[in-house]
Amino acid sequence: MNVYSLLDILFVPVYLFIILFATRLYQSKRVLDHPEYKYMLPGLIAKLVGGIGLALVYTVYYPGGDTLQYYWDSLAFQKLMFVDFKSFWHVLTSKAEYTNYYYFNDETGFPAYCRDPKAWSMVKISLFLVGLSMQSYLITTILCSAFSFIGIWKLFRVFAQEFPEIQKQMAISFLFVPSVFFWGSGLLKDTFTLAALGFFISGAYNILIINKRIVRGFFTMLLSGFAIISIKPYILVGLIPAIILWVIVKFVQKIEIATLRSITLPLMLVVGLVFGYAFLQIMGQSLQEYQLDSFLDKAVTNQKDLKSDYHKGNSFDIGEFDPTVQGVSSKFFIATFSAIYRPMIFEVNNVVMLLSSIENLLILFLTLRVLWYVRVFRIFRYVKSHHMLVFSFSFAILFAFFIGLSTSNFGALVRYKIPCIPFYIASLYIIQHLHFKYLEEQNAMKVQLFEGGV
Repeated sequence: MNVYSLLDILFVPVYLFIILFATRLYQSKRVLDHPEYKYMLPGLIAKLVGGIGLALVYTVYYPGGDTLQYYWDSLAFQKLMFVDFKSFWHVLTSKAEYTNYYYFNDETGFPAYCRDPKAWSMVKISLFLVGLSMQSYLITTILCSAFSFIGIWKLFRVFAQEFPEIQKQMAISFLFVPSVFFWGSGLLKDTFTLAALGFFISGAYNILIINKRIVRGFFTMLLSGFAIISIKPYILVGLIPAIILWVIVKFVQKIEIATLRSITLPLMLVVGLVFGYAFLQIMGQSLQEYQLDSFLDKAVTNQKDLKSDYHKGNSFDIGEFDPTVQGVSSKFFIATFSAIYRPMIFEVNNVVMLLSSIENLLILFLTLRVLWYVRVFRIFRYVKSHHMLVFSFSFAILFAFFIGLSTSNFGALVRYKIPCIPFYIASLYIIQHLHFKYLEEQNAMKVQLFEGGV
C-alpha cells in the first residue's frame, strides 16, 4: 500500500522549514557562550537526512518492515480514538494481550503488534507523532528524527563539556556516524531507545558527576529508563555496570592520598559488583528473558539457528559455546570484534550491508591508528585515568559483547549495535587525545629541564 500522498508534497517542506528555522534561531542564541552549539544544526540535518533516507529505503527499496507496521498500528490506534474513545482508553492503558485485537474493526484497521509488549509500547509512543503529522508517514518520520535528536544532543554535550579540546571529534562520534543517524532516526525502536539512552546518561551525569539540576536529572532518568525498559531492556545490561564503574572511579579520583586511593578502589569495585549483580537479578525477575540463565540459553539458540538454510548468506558464526559463564567468556573477543567490525567488505551481499561494511572498515582503521600511536599497554592506563572514559569504553565493550554473543544475523546486527558505536569511537578519540596531551606535557618538561640546565 502506498504511504505517500499530496499531503507529503505540500507539508513536508513546511515541517522541515519550521524545525530547521527554530533550531537555527535557538543555536544562534547559545553558540556564543557554548561553542559546541555550532554542531547543532548540522547534527539535526544529519538526523533528518537519515530518517528520510530510512523511510525511502523501507518504502521503495524493499517495501515493508517494522517501521511501516508501527505506523499502520498507530494509525489504527488513532482511528479507534475517534470511533470509540472508551475502547481506545482501555487499550491504551492495558498491557499487550490478544484481547486488545477485538476492540478494532474494519473501520479502524487491525494492529499486528497488540500481543508483543515491546512493539506495543513502541506503537503507543508513535501514536503521539502520528497525530502531530496529520497521519503522514514521512512527516511522522521527520518528527521522530527531530524529537530523538534532543536526546542525542544532550549526550553529545556531556562529552563536549568534559573534553572541550576535541569537540569536533565528539561531534563526529555522536552526531555524524552514518549507521547511527540512519538506523537511529526513523520510526524504529532503535531511534527511541538511542534517544532515551542519551537522556538517561545526561540525567546521570547531572546527578552523579556534577551535582547540578538534581530534580530534573532524576525525572529525566526515571522517564528515559522507563522507555528503555519498555522497548529494549537489554540495553540496561551494559549500561548499569558501566554507570557503576563511572561513579566509583569518579569518587576514587577525588581521593588525594595515593595509598588510600589504591585501597579504596578494589573495595568500591566489590561493592559495585554486588550492587550491579543485585540490580540485574531484580530486572531478571521482572523480565524473565533477561535472567542470566535465559540470556545464555537464548544466545546459544541464536548461534545454532544461524546454521540453518534460512539464514545462509546473511549470518555469521562465532563458534559453538555452552550456556555457562565460562563458555560465554571464551567467546568474549570474537563476539566483541564481530559486533564492532562486522559485516566486513568480503561478507556483504546487498547495498545496505556494503555501506555498513565501509563504515566498519573506517572504524577498524581508526582503532589500528590509535593502537599504533598509543600501544596496547598504555590504553588501559589512559582509560582508568578519566571517569568519563571509564564509562564510555566499558559500556561500548560490554554492550558490543552482549550483542555479538546473542545476534547471529548481519541485518539485525547493524541495527542492534548502534548504541555502542558512538561510545566506542568517542573512546578512541579520547584515548588519542589523552596520549597527545601526555606527549605535549613530556616535551614541555624536557624543554624546562633543558632551559634550566642552560
